[in-house]
Amino acid sequence: MQFKKIFPYNIKKAVPMLALAGATLLPACKKIENEKPYTGPKHDVELPFTVTTGDERLSIEILQQYINDPSVESIYMVAEGDWDRALSENIAFFCDNFMRPRIKMSPKLRGRGDFNFKLGEAAKVPSDSLWLTQQGWTINKKYQKQK
Repeated sequence: MQFKKIFPYNIKKAVPMLALAGATLLPACKKIENEKPYTGPKHDVELPFTVTTGDERLSIEILQQYINDPSVESIYMVAEGDWDRALSENIAFFCDNFMRPRIKMSPKLRGRGDFNFKLGEAAKVPSDSLWLTQQGWTINKKYQKQK
């Protein structure tokens, strides 16, 4: 026994009906609730670094964790130790390849502390030394106090 039934259809009506049927198969969108901003107490973080410990103490991963933490207001990268062996080429390389990429990560990041470079070395790279002071670090502060 065979059943044959012919369904008359109009192509102009079939396309919108298929689109409507397909749209009903999609899950409904959920309303995204706005997260409330962090309103608790905020604190600053100081990350001291030296010539030899900068890579591990100021790693991108560590900085990103503090940047993403809503309870952190400012992150200070504090220069410590002896920097007098850095030549002008080292200062330029340090600024271009280490400090600038980190400072650009977030407006939360700032400088603090003193770079005690050998006298005259920072003056050989004025744009870099000016940039360091604009970010919050000082250069050869002990010589400024003597004047």
